[in-house]
Amino acid sequence: MSKEDTAVVKEITRVFAFEHWARFYFAVDREGKTFLEVPEEVMAEVRAQAPDLFPLLEKTNHQELTYETSCANVGAFVCELLDGVKYKPGLVQRMLDSKLYKVEMHLFAMWLKGHEDYLDANPQTLPGWLEMYANWKEMDQVKQFAQKLMSAPPAGEPSSGSVH
Repeated sequence: MSKEDTAVVKEITRVFAFEHWARFYFAVDREGKTFLEVPEEVMAEVRAQAPDLFPLLEKTNHQELTYETSCANVGAFVCELLDGVKYKPGLVQRMLDSKLYKVEMHLFAMWLKGHEDYLDANPQTLPGWLEMYANWKEMDQVKQFAQKLMSAPPAGEPSSGSVH
């Protein structure tokens, strides 16, 4: 993987982590449906702290959240923000299909699951949330685990040359 590939995956992950942060803290249930309800003061903080990410929050605030709409909104936003704008056309899509990205999302899911109770009890600002994840990824155990994941054969492929 090139430095550019790594940079693209880092930026894509930041968008996905941002969307998770918003849902984690500001999703509310209304008559059996989930909506994103970010207070105005938080909207202002995000506008100041992460102006590049703010349009995604602005678009999705007060909207019903479903798995499908979240995926569509985030995917479209990642492409609008990065593909052909900051990186050459097609690179973002290639990275979304890459092992590097899949490992990164696996690590993020592990971090979120392992820290869910803490994050619930100690609400984080967006910068705090992103910093916690970045610091966790710098731990030796996490780095070693990520290396193992990157060096493992793709799912479904035998790990040796023999077929049993």
